[in-house]
Amino acid sequence: MSSLSTEILFEKFQIIEVLKKDDHAAVFLANHIYLNKKIILKVLNTVKIHDSSMIERFKREGKILAKLDHSNIIKVLDFGMSKEFFYISFEYIEGESLRNIFKTKSLTPEQKEHVMIQLLQGLDYAHSNQIIHRDIKPENIFIDKNLNVKLGDFGLALSAEDNYVTNPYSIVGTPSYMSPEQVRGSKLTAQSDLFSLGVVLCELFTGKNPFLKENVSLTLNELNSFDEAALENNIVDVPQNIKDVLIKLLKKNLNQRYETAAEVLEDLEVEVDQPNIIVNRVDGEARKTKLAWAFIIAVTVIVVGIIALPKVFEPGQNQFGADSNAVQKNEELNNKNNTSPFNSNQTKDPVEINNFQKPLIDSPKQKENVIQQNENPVTPIGNGGLFVECNPWADVYVGGEKYGTTPLDSAISLPAGSYSLRLSNPAYPSIPPQMINIKANQVNRLKINLNNLIGSIKCFINPWGDVYINNEFKKQVTTSELFRVLPGRIRLVIKNPNFQDIDTLVTIKEGDTLLIKRNFTKK
Repeated sequence: MSSLSTEILFEKFQIIEVLKKDDHAAVFLANHIYLNKKIILKVLNTVKIHDSSMIERFKREGKILAKLDHSNIIKVLDFGMSKEFFYISFEYIEGESLRNIFKTKSLTPEQKEHVMIQLLQGLDYAHSNQIIHRDIKPENIFIDKNLNVKLGDFGLALSAEDNYVTNPYSIVGTPSYMSPEQVRGSKLTAQSDLFSLGVVLCELFTGKNPFLKENVSLTLNELNSFDEAALENNIVDVPQNIKDVLIKLLKKNLNQRYETAAEVLEDLEVEVDQPNIIVNRVDGEARKTKLAWAFIIAVTVIVVGIIALPKVFEPGQNQFGADSNAVQKNEELNNKNNTSPFNSNQTKDPVEINNFQKPLIDSPKQKENVIQQNENPVTPIGNGGLFVECNPWADVYVGGEKYGTTPLDSAISLPAGSYSLRLSNPAYPSIPPQMINIKANQVNRLKINLNNLIGSIKCFINPWGDVYINNEFKKQVTTSELFRVLPGRIRLVIKNPNFQDIDTLVTIKEGDTLLIKRNFTKK
């Protein structure tokens, strides 16, 4: 790296101190001239380095971190090329690595738990953005003087968008912090990161890495064959709730291990990552069923029967004799007697948008007409039928073509085969289309409640605030407002120029409503 000036690099970085340097790479503490702040600058000489994978790893770290914006993940300020040099500038943390803290400091139990929660929140955010770190270890965790935690070094990370510059099944990482599947060279998931985090947390709370042996070979062998019962017995002097989390994080069987960091936070009773928001969860009935959309399609299909159709019916033709008057007369009776988990009267939604209510089609009169119309069967013609009932209502798209709006006047005629089904209501988020199978001479009936497929956030804001969900501006709220969202991790931002922004992550589940009240903090 001798060809680099030690004064000003790339016309914007003023070097303060050389932290690390060799023939092909260097790390500097520098001043970003334009931002007027200290930064960490990594520089790679692409000519002198002969391992192309290291260049791609360097570039990948910059690209991945540039997409992540979370208080517990080190931020990339910029990256680029200048002649043969590739560089990345990171935010500067006035602190030290967790490894150094292990060596020089003793944290209280409360401080350890504070560190653990921040690591889980940062990792959960990365995973929600389809990023797998693959190298969770104390050396890659940085803590400042106020005990704020930053997860760094995403050089080995995998993104859903990259093409696996390194083989996704190759063994990369630090041996004593690898998951068993990582040691075997299996495909890695978020659960692999969680195992590695479990090792770090075990070391944080007990002072010992349970898998570290005299050499790499013994360490890898231990990770492959460790005794879970013995491991549990060695986790002593740890609060029971923390011990339970560590044991589940360090399960060899993926089916027994935590699937997401959000699950760990829930077990620790940590709902959000910002203390100035009050969150209450209103559970919906769908929370108890835990049914995914695909399962709804599979389970709620009611096959009316194998029927021979009297003639080819076209979309819009009422081949099943639907009697709209009978539908309305029987609606009250149907709602009372229908015990389907997808029926609207079983959804505990705090706010109902009555403007979108339409009656369901499920009358005894209509069913009688279906049976009567098919008393005289004819030769099968190869078409099948699809009848959709949706609460509150939805436009029905099959194979990308709109076939009407519920309540439908008739079944949709379709040749036997597989089709994508999409339901659309502007008051609800876009639910991904799902595949359905149509069989000849059969009519499938689907009964779906949109409220059971989504979650909701209800914001109470005083005096007002601009609400952003997943970086998309929704509206300015002056008192309260309900926002329907797809289940998952949601980034919620509330802005008022007179106060500090609220910027937090919340977990939304099917059928649930989170009630969020803003506590203002002055700038």
